[in-house]
Amino acid sequence: MSIHPLPNSQPDSAPQPQPQKDNPWLWFRAILLSLLIGPVCCYWASDQGVNRIFSLLIPPVVLTLVLVAVNIPLRLYTPRFALRESELIIFYAMQTVMCAMSSEWMDTINPYIHSYGLFAERNSSYRTEVLPYVSEWLFFKSDADLKDFAVGGKPVWYFWGRMYLWWPKIIAWTTIAGLVCIAMLCVNSLMRDQWTNREKLAFPILQLPIAIVQGGGSSPFWRNRIMWSAFGVMFAIDMLNGISFMYPSIPRINVRFLGDLLQWFSSPPWNQVGWTPIGIFPFMSAIGLFMPTDLLFSCIFFFFVRKLQQVGAAALGYEQGVFGGGGLVPSPPYFSEQSWGAFIGLFLTAAWVARGYLKEVWHEITRTGTKDRRLVPQRLAFFGLVSSLLALGGIGVALGMPFFFVLIYTLLFLAFSIAMTRLRAQLGPPSHEMAFMGPTQLVLAFRGSQGMGDSLIARMVTTFHFMNRIHRSHPMPHQLESIKLAELHHMNQRVMFAALILATITGSIFGHIIRIYLGYRFVPGDVGGETTNVVRTISDHPQPANIAAMAAVMSSLFFVLLLDFIRFRVPGFPFHPAGYALAMNFGVDYFWFGLLIVLCVKVFIQRYYGLKGYEKLRMVAFGIILGEFCAEGIWATVAMITRTATYSISINGRLGWNQ
Repeated sequence: MSIHPLPNSQPDSAPQPQPQKDNPWLWFRAILLSLLIGPVCCYWASDQGVNRIFSLLIPPVVLTLVLVAVNIPLRLYTPRFALRESELIIFYAMQTVMCAMSSEWMDTINPYIHSYGLFAERNSSYRTEVLPYVSEWLFFKSDADLKDFAVGGKPVWYFWGRMYLWWPKIIAWTTIAGLVCIAMLCVNSLMRDQWTNREKLAFPILQLPIAIVQGGGSSPFWRNRIMWSAFGVMFAIDMLNGISFMYPSIPRINVRFLGDLLQWFSSPPWNQVGWTPIGIFPFMSAIGLFMPTDLLFSCIFFFFVRKLQQVGAAALGYEQGVFGGGGLVPSPPYFSEQSWGAFIGLFLTAAWVARGYLKEVWHEITRTGTKDRRLVPQRLAFFGLVSSLLALGGIGVALGMPFFFVLIYTLLFLAFSIAMTRLRAQLGPPSHEMAFMGPTQLVLAFRGSQGMGDSLIARMVTTFHFMNRIHRSHPMPHQLESIKLAELHHMNQRVMFAALILATITGSIFGHIIRIYLGYRFVPGDVGGETTNVVRTISDHPQPANIAAMAAVMSSLFFVLLLDFIRFRVPGFPFHPAGYALAMNFGVDYFWFGLLIVLCVKVFIQRYYGLKGYEKLRMVAFGIILGEFCAEGIWATVAMITRTATYSISINGRLGWNQ
């Protein structure tokens, strides 16, 4: 059995969280501070995409560190005005949600607002396959008002004077994204007690944020020599590598990509194993240390199972390449379909485990109500969930899509989101990249595209593209982790609920405004080809329901249920379905080697040094993460100010994804 202290089991030397007294002024101050600094966080996330593609988002952590540093003299000289632990928690929670909202969802929403209309003259597919069907509420349908936007070079005052053209689109898209997020937040609120108290999910990602905010920055964590030693070493390495990046004559210490296993597999079918990088990425490996050992092992094991599936499919004549068997044209070994089946299985398992709790929740909704005034009423959360879904269905009808089609589509995405959120709370992977996975795949697999009509296809793809892209900065896990932080510190859940809704709305608005500004300042790009290719693929090749794809979904679903059945009955069973669900998609490829190193080190320390050794190892991990994040904060700031590429600790470089 793995030794894995939960975030709420603090070290003996750490101060225990005390109930936070309700103080409206403190809540107001924390929320106001979050809104004032929010644009900085959103600009960082929008401009430096390499810094927000992990489970632990870099901008919120670094900004919270800055606030903790500012709080030091306040605590020493003016303690009356110093920020309390609960205020730092609200600040961090709002920054993570705002950062998530302004990240990949905005990548897949905002540039499309202008792309179809602005570049219609140079792309006939926009004119024939998209623009006749999309709504002017959401997209510009011509370049009539965008000619100045297309050339860039405009100052801030000019951009702000043209914002009246964009506000209707911003409001429309914020309404759609906001309703989806409110539905997810209501689910998190409904399941709060089950996931945080009854199942006691580990929440590995929260271990560092908890350590940072404890005592308002006055906890023994900040006096730990092991942590500071690891911090110093890692910070020095990343600063050296950053200088070497600018001046190549200076030697560097490579801690990113070290090689590729593919070079040792040159003969078929083994050469179809695909890109298999050997990378350390110290901060990602350090995050992996907080993962429960059985889940850590399962993630690595099923990664190699996926690679063997690629080799097996190639031996049968199906070419694989980097990542085979997914996308809108399924082919063996059907990785995206396996992922979907795994996530549906995780969702069904979560519902089954919580069946007794769900009965209690329903009884509370229909009869007793919520008596604790510090908790979000279950009736309110249920009403918010239902209202959000109905509102999304109504918006779909206004856009020209059938009500029940939109409702089912959204419920599929919500089920996937619930499974991902619980997986992250349980597993805590460094990243959860689900490349090009979304409800569209299930619609095509189980319904087929025959008879859908060009208008429905175009509206579905363009409106719901953000539900189908990559999910690395998905907002729902950050919502649940914020709720968990409030739970650990006995804070008012109603205040946190309201703060997260506000962060959702402002994060979306900030994300839109910043991207529009960057478009006016620099030349905007044309990104519409991605969705247009999807529309063309579906429209030009009508297909019936795909039996093989359905079989792949169902087989992986039953495999997950089987693993859970065995795991609940066989103590020490090493294979966890969450590891299978994560590994069947592409994201693990970046950091599998680092996780393998961490697994070996962690098992060795636990076996021979016990809890004391593991606690020291945790301090090393904290120092590595903080050292890398602080160095990345410096290099990101240089990149944003100078508009030049700098070194990055990320799995993607600023000059390219495989830099």
